[in-house]
This record gives sequence, C-alpha cells and structure tokens, in this order.
Amino acid sequence: MLKSLHVENFALIDKIDIEFGSGLNIITGETGAGKSILIDALGSALGEKIPADALRKGTRKAITECLFSIGHLQHVLDFMEQNSIDNPDNALILRKESSETGRNRAFVNDTPFPNATLEQLGEFLVDLHGQHEHQALLKVKYHIQYLDDFGGYSSLLQKFSEEFHKFIHLREELHHLLDQEKQSREKRDLYQFQLKEINQIDPVPGEEEELIQEEKLLGNSEKRYQLSAAAANELYEAETSVYDRLSRILEMVEELAAIDPELAPIRHDCESAQVATQEIGKFLQSYSQSIEINPDRLNEIRERLGSFSLLKRKYQRSIEEIVQYKQQIEQELHLIENLDEVITQKNAEIEQQREILSHLCLELSEKRTQTAKKLESVVQAHLAELGMKNARFKVSVTQTRDEKGAAEINGVRMRTTERGVDHVEFFMAANPGEDLKPLIRVASGGEISRIMLALKSSLAIADRIPVLIFDEIDIGISGRIAQSVGLALKKLAQTHQIICITHLPQIASMADNHFVVEKTSTNETTTTGIRKLSADEHIYEIAKLLGGETVSEAHINSARELIEEAHRLATETH
Repeated sequence: MLKSLHVENFALIDKIDIEFGSGLNIITGETGAGKSILIDALGSALGEKIPADALRKGTRKAITECLFSIGHLQHVLDFMEQNSIDNPDNALILRKESSETGRNRAFVNDTPFPNATLEQLGEFLVDLHGQHEHQALLKVKYHIQYLDDFGGYSSLLQKFSEEFHKFIHLREELHHLLDQEKQSREKRDLYQFQLKEINQIDPVPGEEEELIQEEKLLGNSEKRYQLSAAAANELYEAETSVYDRLSRILEMVEELAAIDPELAPIRHDCESAQVATQEIGKFLQSYSQSIEINPDRLNEIRERLGSFSLLKRKYQRSIEEIVQYKQQIEQELHLIENLDEVITQKNAEIEQQREILSHLCLELSEKRTQTAKKLESVVQAHLAELGMKNARFKVSVTQTRDEKGAAEINGVRMRTTERGVDHVEFFMAANPGEDLKPLIRVASGGEISRIMLALKSSLAIADRIPVLIFDEIDIGISGRIAQSVGLALKKLAQTHQIICITHLPQIASMADNHFVVEKTSTNETTTTGIRKLSADEHIYEIAKLLGGETVSEAHINSARELIEEAHRLATETH
C-alpha cells in the first residue's frame, strides 16, 4: 500500500506530508484548491513527466516522494531483485527531483536510477484513473493478463509458458545450426581445395628436416668424395703417408727407449697414434667408396623441399602447423557432412514441440472465449449499478496469421507469445447507438473513471496492482448513482487501497480516511495544503458538501445520517 506522500516546492505546494491508510481514502476540497496538484505530484514520483511549470516560484528544486509497503507482491520483489534494488524493511521509496535548470533525477530507495525504472515500478504499484495516462486497463498489453487472471487457469498458462520456452530454445538451436551451415557452405569449397592441395604434397612431421640434411649430403657428394679420398691417401695410402712417417718415427723412438728407459711411454703413444692413423685412413677410404652421387634423387629432394616452401608461404605456417591445420579442416569437413542430419533431427524436434504448443493454445483459446463471456456479463452488471445501463462491454479474443508463428490452429500458423496465440482487447460502447470502440477511445474524465471502476470491481481479485486512484470519478452523476459509486469503491477497498478525489457527499461519506485540500493566500503567496480529518471534522466536511459554505445544524444532522447510511450499506454489502 501507499503509506505516505512527501511533496516540496511543487506548483502551489510549499511542503506537505500525507500518511494514507488502508481501505478507502477520500480527498475533498473546493474547486481550485489544488486536489489535482496532489495527483500530479504523485504521478511525478511514479515516473510521469513533470510539467515545465511544476517548480514552485522562487525555489530551486521540487521533490516528490512516495513510500510504499510492498508486502508479498512477488512481481515487485522479482523486479527489485533483477534490478539490484535493496529491500530494507519491505519498503520502497520512489523519489523525483526537478531543478530550476529543468534537470530531473529519479531515485529508488535513495539510489539513483533511470526514470524508466520509476515508471515500471509505478505500473506495478499504482493505477491512476482520471485526467492521467497512467491507466493500466487502457493499455491493451495488459488485457490478456486481466482476462487470464479472471479466468483462473494459471496452471495451464504455466504449462504453456514452459513448453513455449522449450520451443524457443529449440528454434534458437536450429538458427545456430543454420548459421553454421551457411558458414560451412562458404567454407566447404575452400576446405576441400586446401585439403586436396595439402594432400597432394602430404607432408609428414619431421620430414622437412630429414630432407634438408639429405639434400645437403647429396649436394656435396663430389666434394665429400674428393676430401675423404684425399685424406685417406695422405693418412695411409701414399708413399709418404702419415702412417709410413709414423712407422719411421716409431723406429727412432724405440732406439731412444733402449738407451733411455724414460722414453718407454712415448713409444707407447707413438704406437697408439700409428694405430689411430691406420683406422682413420681405412674409415675415410671406406667412407669415400660409399658416397652416392645421385642427381635424380637430389632433384627429387629439391622439388619436394620447393613444394614445402610454397605451402609455408601460402599458409604462413610451418610444416608441422600445416599438418595440424590439415587435421582441423578434416574434422570441420566431417562436421559439415553430418550437419544436414543434425538439422533434420532438430527440425523434427521443433515440429513435435509445435504440436504440443498448438494443443495447449487451442485449450487456452477455448478457456479465454468462455471466460470472456463471463467477464462481459459481470462488467455490464457493474456498469448498470454505476448508472451506465445502456453501456455495452465486449472482450475481443482474436488470432493473427503468422507464417513464422510457433503454434498452429486448424493447420494455420499463428503469431505466438508466451501467453499463446490470442490477442485480447476490451471494447466499449458507453451510449446507445454507438459502435464498440477500444477503451481508450470511449470516454474521458469521470465517465472513463466509472468504466474503470466497473472493470476494477469485476477484476478485483485478479488485479495485482494494489493502489487505485480515482480523480473526478463523480463528474455527471448524483443521488442514487453517486451512492452506488461510493458502495462500489467501498467494496473495492476491501482488496485494494483506494484514493479518491470527489465532490459528492454520498461518496465521501464512505471514507475510511478523509483528507481535505485547502488553499491559503497572502499578499505575496498562495499555498496548497492537505490535512487528515478527525471524526467530527469528517462530519462537518460532509455537511459542507451538502450545504455549501453555510453549514446549518440541519446539514450536520444530514451528514451524520448520510455517514450512518453509508456504514449500514457497506456492512450489508460486505
């Protein structure tokens, strides 16, 4: 419920603080006292645009702030959680500040938020009826929700919502697969060409290094032969070979060792050098004889290394990386080849889910059609009680063809949302001979407020908006109809908090809490204020509504009788 409203420097308001109660809150006051300014101020705190002249003359900042107790309004709690709004003491404070520069700032629980956040919370919490646009029942998007809540088939709706989101998930998966297929088609030819190109050369990891080494050896075969043969000759084969010279040196060392035993180790070293020279010479001799001169193999190697170079330049990768890339595109091509089968399977799953949705949609449509007739009857009965006997109310339940729709009705695809295929809209004809029209085009002022009151009374249990505000609901009515309007408000106040601005004593007499708006003027300023009335002041204010400024004892007595009658009728109705 709306617990309080704080306003500073707004139009004619200097500063006011109002604490509202539960049930029916009535606001009265003379014409021009500023009752509608209060509604403007509340609308500002709920996110409505602030009029350019809203800032009180001579001030720098206007403030409008309302405090709500949100109780167990789960959709409000969910919204707060989704938007990271703190929830201290189960309270919600909405505030709007407007400066002289025209800058507006919005706050939720003292934290800055976009004005759109105030608007969304305002739509959850308050329904303003009268000279304002903040009217949920005039917004077609809410009509299907009202009808469904009135029908009471929430479990079916929940089931459909779950199946609908399964369908959406499957369709998203299909779109992803189709995107893959599109990209794959573009890549397939390239991958196949690249795979063919790489396979023609068919490089093997480590092969390039081996070929480079082999090419180096084959490319230097003659030089290798010449060097190794010459070295073998110098070491072992020539007449003056190193081996022969070492033999002569060894003879000399042996003679020396016979003279000087200390040279015996040197003799051993000379023998070792002679043996090593002999082994090296024989190895080089054998090596030179084993050298292959094969120009054909050399050309073959050079051609393959050339093809490797072309691959590396083209793919900007090493041979090892090219081999890895080849494996990747082989896997990609395998997936592409199997993608058609996966897409076919996904389409089958979607069609199976579509069949489930279509069955549930048909069941929902049948229930809505039945519920629409019941709601039409109930609303028209309430309209008659409120003095609109000739008014007609119609609930339209239609479907729209859509080839991309999720569900089918009788083989025809329909536009589908998480609530089904139905579009629900309320129509009205306020007077005899008029055509049915959308609610927003039917009437204005007090007449539209009575229509809203009839609808709200019919949908009282279903309506999740806790605070209803009726401005100028009594325009064009009096007497018995006024009393009926008052009773309807009183009954509605059993399930909602009602704030109603009225000029009629029959309505004001039903108040649970009565406030009066008063305007005071001095030579320099005019100020609008509001105060809550005591029981005696409530009687006196009703007497003023009955008799005008001059209140007699008879008016006082009539006011008491009217209040007692209101209490009796409300008790009987309850």
